Amino acid sequence: MKRKRKNTTGIPDYEIDSLARALLPVIQQLFDEEETKKEFEEWKAKRRKSQLNRKQNNINKSH
Repeated sequence: MKRKRKNTTGIPDYEIDSLARALLPVIQQLFDEEETKKEFEEWKAKRRKSQLNRKQNNINKSH
């Protein structure tokens, strides 16, 4: 069963679809580049570290 999208932006669906069709190939091309992949992996590692630190701080505060 196809999921119905809820558009609450006030922007007509045809404009959103048109923009998505124009941007998707550029975004896909960007994420296929090795440097972008490397930057994304670095961002994920930094985010994981930040989340672990936050979790550790919450544990320390509760004791």
